[in-house]
This record gives sequence, C-alpha cells and structure tokens, in this order.
Amino acid sequence: MQREKSRKGVLIGVAAGVGCLLVAPVLLIVGTVTLMLLGRALNPLPIPDGEALVLRDEQIVGTWRDDSGGRLVLREDGTFTSDGVCGDFTADDLGEARAPDPGTGTWEHHESEEIETDTPMSEVHLTFTPSEVWTQYQARGTSEKAVLWMFIGDPDSGDVCVLDKVDGAAG
Repeated sequence: MQREKSRKGVLIGVAAGVGCLLVAPVLLIVGTVTLMLLGRALNPLPIPDGEALVLRDEQIVGTWRDDSGGRLVLREDGTFTSDGVCGDFTADDLGEARAPDPGTGTWEHHESEEIETDTPMSEVHLTFTPSEVWTQYQARGTSEKAVLWMFIGDPDSGDVCVLDKVDGAAG
C-alpha cells in the first residue's frame, strides 16, 4: 500500500513537471510579446506631428530642406534637383542605394492611404536619372505646415528624414 502511494506521488510529480515544461514556453512567449507591445507604447515611432495630408501639386512644388541643410527642389514640370537631401534610397533591383549627390530626376505625386489609419495621404516619388535610384516621401502635418518625411532604414531604429517647405522659394 505504501509503495502504491509512493508510485502515485511519483506519477503526480512527473505529470506536474511535464505540465510546467509545456506551460513555461507559452508564458515566455506571452511575456515577450507583452514587453514588446509595452515598449512600443512607451516609445512610439518618431512620426512627425500632425496628420497624414493630401496635398495639391502646387503645394508640393517648391524648395524643401532637411535639418542637415539638404535641399530638394520640386519643379512644376515634374523634374527635381537635390543637394545632400536625406532619405532612404532604393536601386532598381530593390537593393539599398546612395542617391546621386547632387542629383536630378523626375518626381510624381500619388495618393494612397496611411497603413495604420487608412487616412488618405500624398506620396512624392522621386526617380534619379540616369541611375534609376528612387525614393518616396509621405506628406504629413497641417495645411499651414506640411512636411515630407520617411523612415530611414528599419522604422524601429527611430531614424527619420523630414523635409520642411521653404516659404516662397520655387528653386
């Protein structure tokens, strides 16, 4: 009888151990996901102030500058020039690339929707010629203070490129 009780105790102990081994990974995964979500809530992505904006072409045309003095001039005829402008540039083969500096090319204005809110917004697509390196900025801010911006590299890195419109400058 004592031996039977001892055997039941061992079986209960083994079952409890196996149960812990099965539950531990689940708790580890749930804990990791919770910490990641809490981290994102405490450290949101560095998106410029304001809302996603839809701009007219005439609001996009002009000179834009970044914090480091880089300059992008968008002309009415769909061409642009740039000098040291910030951005995350892509080659035709979708690999990372450096933009020609100074650079020239063409620009196009498209409307799309912001991924997280489905809010309509303007996107400005630049294609540098003759290299076929390209990039795309999104419009954000207010009607009085619009910016063109993008993440540089992985959004989680917190690196952004923000271009402010230079009042009254057409290039």
